[in-house]
Amino acid sequence: MKTYLPLIPALTLTVSSIFASAVMAQQESKAEKSKAPTITVFVDNDRIKAYEGRFKPGDKTAGAGSRPARVEFAITDGHMRNYYPDGKVEEVMWKAGEVKWAEPATFRQENIGKDEFRIRVVQLK
Repeated sequence: MKTYLPLIPALTLTVSSIFASAVMAQQESKAEKSKAPTITVFVDNDRIKAYEGRFKPGDKTAGAGSRPARVEFAITDGHMRNYYPDGKVEEVMWKAGEVKWAEPATFRQENIGKDEFRIRVVQLK
């Protein structure tokens, strides 16, 4: 009869490593989610979507989203960076009360300012 006692420490180490990797991956995922902006939807019907985005410093949208034509109204001052799929990078400065019309576009956003940026958006459908 063979004894498998020498294998127990190696097996314990392997199982511990697997669990530690899973916990670290989960913590990284939570940290990444905490860096996403907060979106509050006011109206979403077959004609428009109206919402407020709140970007804390360092917040980033998850991926390049396709945005339809829209009106954007800055609630606070902000300093944003837009990343386009073609590699173009654009910095946008906002002043509180500023209103802009935006054509359809696809990009990822990041708040590179020092303060929270709040913006209200009305998208046409």
